[in-house]
Amino acid sequence: MVTPTISAKGRPRLAERATSSAAFVKWMQVGFALINLFVFGMVGFSLHQSHGESQARAAVTGQNLSHLLAQEFAGDIDKIDLTLFAAADEAERQLAAGGIDGPALNAFIARAHARLPNLDALRIADAQGIVAYGSDVAPGSQVSVADRPHFVRLRDEPGAGRLISRVQKSRVNHKSVIVFARRINRADGSFAGMVFAAVALDYLTRAFANIDVGRQGSISLRDAELRILARHPVPPEPDKVIGEKLAVPTLEALIRTGLDAGGYVSTDTVDGVERKFGVHRIPNSPLYMVVGRATGEYMAQWRNQAANTAAMVALFFLTTLISSWLIHRNWKHQLVATLELAREEEKFHTVADYTYDWEYWEGPDGEILFMSPACDRVTGYSPAEFLAQPDLLYRIIHPDDAHLMADHQSDITARDEAGVDFRIVRRDGEVRWIGHGCRAVFGRDGKFMGRRASNRDITERVEAEATVRQLNASLEQRVARRTAELEAANKELEDFSYSISHDLRTPLRAIAGFARILVDEHAAALDSEGRRLLDVVQVNTVRMGCLIDELLEFLRLGRRPMNFGPVDVAQLVLEIFRELRDSVPDRKLQLVLKNPPSLWGDRTMIRRLLTNLLSNAVKFTQPRPQAVIEVGGEIQGDQVLYYVKDNGVGFDMQYVDKLFQVFERVHPVGQFEGSGTGLAMVRRIVGRHGGRVWAEGQVDVGATISFTLPAREVANDATQ
Repeated sequence: MVTPTISAKGRPRLAERATSSAAFVKWMQVGFALINLFVFGMVGFSLHQSHGESQARAAVTGQNLSHLLAQEFAGDIDKIDLTLFAAADEAERQLAAGGIDGPALNAFIARAHARLPNLDALRIADAQGIVAYGSDVAPGSQVSVADRPHFVRLRDEPGAGRLISRVQKSRVNHKSVIVFARRINRADGSFAGMVFAAVALDYLTRAFANIDVGRQGSISLRDAELRILARHPVPPEPDKVIGEKLAVPTLEALIRTGLDAGGYVSTDTVDGVERKFGVHRIPNSPLYMVVGRATGEYMAQWRNQAANTAAMVALFFLTTLISSWLIHRNWKHQLVATLELAREEEKFHTVADYTYDWEYWEGPDGEILFMSPACDRVTGYSPAEFLAQPDLLYRIIHPDDAHLMADHQSDITARDEAGVDFRIVRRDGEVRWIGHGCRAVFGRDGKFMGRRASNRDITERVEAEATVRQLNASLEQRVARRTAELEAANKELEDFSYSISHDLRTPLRAIAGFARILVDEHAAALDSEGRRLLDVVQVNTVRMGCLIDELLEFLRLGRRPMNFGPVDVAQLVLEIFRELRDSVPDRKLQLVLKNPPSLWGDRTMIRRLLTNLLSNAVKFTQPRPQAVIEVGGEIQGDQVLYYVKDNGVGFDMQYVDKLFQVFERVHPVGQFEGSGTGLAMVRRIVGRHGGRVWAEGQVDVGATISFTLPAREVANDATQ
């Protein structure tokens, strides 16, 4: 050690500096406080922001999962409903032909059931409620469903449409099921029974179990009255939960708003665990898919981050405090500067020796000048072993990665710093990944002095990246599988359209042809009643042809390519209104146009949409001496709202769910012309444009049909 010396010339300067130490200490204290306040503020802001981001990510994940499940279940419901339609139509056809052919009807039901393996049962009950045909129904069975609420409603309400039951026990196989049901009519429109499909709750539970929502997450299916129809995981006492209403004020408030999707946080859960929920209404049904992720799980990473950050802030505070103290001592004891410098150097080495990363300094000839104790934790070898065996640094590198270090060493001679990732083999034989970084060190004279290298154990990060890659590959496979399923569904839809266009028209043309032959060649042999019935056949043949045309048009809307461009809605409304007014010259029609904004969309589809809405308004205002039709709209944030309002006969809001379904009508058949596909086409067109549609009405007052389209696309594309 070199003993410090102080010259006589230097003493006055040292004394002068000593007298200014008090002021220096005061400024140092102020700087210490300001730096720490700034760091604390930045850390607090960062933690607050990351807390919000964690909450937002959890909300988006819950919304996406609930939306995905809702869409998939909606697809299942559509398939079930189509099967119910087909079974009801077959039963009605046999009734009209003279009576039910039991074996044939059972065979038809078996074929339909085979196409939907997720159904527990597909059965038919007669007008007295006796389950007579379908899955697991024994000949002569006297099982009755006459007291089931859905049977009673279908019997008493001809226009009830598709119904979804509460959770109930099947009287055939005693399973807990949800029932989808539709009415069967005789030729005269009277009640002939119902066709119903049962979905077992354990099937839904198994489907939910395939979705990863965490160890304490949950997935449930609820009806509009908040009854739990199915839940994953299954609660310890399912009979006290499934089919029962669990009061959740936040969910009730969300459903009352009429929104199709939303989210909330609640502890009003089956097991009392706080969760963030994503809610999506299943399209065309009064059911809701609710996905919850436990707060304790999705916030665990943030809490760990907060704890680590707090530890780092505490370490920073302690470091700045120690540094300030050291600077103060250095200033106070500057007369013994050399000794203080030696003490500071020793403290620096102490900090370097106990740093978490494995650090070393390799001299220009490969000798080890410094090795931190962390090498023992990372490699299993002590600093002394590395100092005694400098080549140990390279002998522990995995043989397959030795070339990486060789290439890295050639890079470091040409650059100030470089990095490389490679594997090492620890003393105990375990293979670990190392993130290595180093830089060349040069003296003031430019002489190369070796490499301040830093190694970090990155095994967990590498394994996590491998896991992410595996998850991405799995996701790509799921996307590919889903794409294939959609392509198959489109192919089935094309086959269905072909069947409608050819298989249904052939017998229809035959009926029309034979009816024309009877009129042309045998009219004289028919009495007045026979001629009247023949007229009915011809009229209904024409009507059936129109129904086929409209159904084909409805199906084509889903496959027609979109041709986007600017659409002047106001001009289009005026054009359509003039055509409709000219078609009914004996009526008084008034159009009130309230500046509907232009939009960016497929003009042909938008014209069909507006034509259907204005035609409906003209049709349902027939009883009025003067029809008043109002069309308007406005931009609301990222949405454009349009509406068509009339002073017609209106409708009962309890049937609003039927309004946009194919062939569903809310007025008695024959009161107003039409097939029931107009508003279904409106919904499909709006959906293909990325919007939504809804209706409001009051009996004998009028109706308003509203729909929204994305405003962002209008703004962006209109500038091109």
